[in-house]
Amino acid sequence: MITNLASEIKKQLPSEIVNFMQVAGNFAQSQGQRLYLVGGIVRDLLLKRTNFDLDLVVEGDAIELAQQLTEIKHVKITTHPRFGTTKLQWNKWSVDLATARSEIYVKPGALPRVK
Repeated sequence: MITNLASEIKKQLPSEIVNFMQVAGNFAQSQGQRLYLVGGIVRDLLLKRTNFDLDLVVEGDAIELAQQLTEIKHVKITTHPRFGTTKLQWNKWSVDLATARSEIYVKPGALPRVK
């Protein structure tokens, strides 16, 4: 089931975060990519709980998207090429951005092999 949380996002999250997500989503869309809000924040939006731990997944290259976003917004990025992930930080906010992927764990607690 896909639920549109746009109204809850605007009501529950600070405008700076909402603005960032809109810019990132529009930028991804202009490149033919889809960007999704994922993780615990989705649950917490539905339950009307405060949570500013933003996790986004892009059907594309997360690191490339993050680098392009730095041209629009002054953010610091930390990349993890092995996993196709990056963290964007500005002011008191941070967002984790990941490339949509599959993971295989050889054993519990091991780092994943990413496809």
